[in-house]
Amino acid sequence: MKKFVMALFVCAVASLVFFPAYLLADQTPPESVTEEGSFGTVTFSHKTHSDPSNAACKDCHHMGEAPVQKCESCHTADSKVTRKDAYHKKCIDCHKDKGKGPTGCMDCHKK
Repeated sequence: MKKFVMALFVCAVASLVFFPAYLLADQTPPESVTEEGSFGTVTFSHKTHSDPSNAACKDCHHMGEAPVQKCESCHTADSKVTRKDAYHKKCIDCHKDKGKGPTGCMDCHKK
């Protein structure tokens, strides 16, 4: 009986730890495609960027809201910092800081 209770306890703790992570991972799209502008399409891999060795969600989704909001929910054409400006600032600066990832226009924009 003691082993059963211990096993039940371990399962309960594991579900509290892993289930929220599963829910968050399930909501993250594998990639995001932006098809606007004259430079062409940009494909962003959430899988690559959500690897803990690369970045944390809060690095880009900086407002700490739950659930995580899409960039365009705040960064509109009328806002102080447009989505394009936010992408360029966050992406390019981060790639330069980490010394990896594309930094040139056509490295990201594909026609």
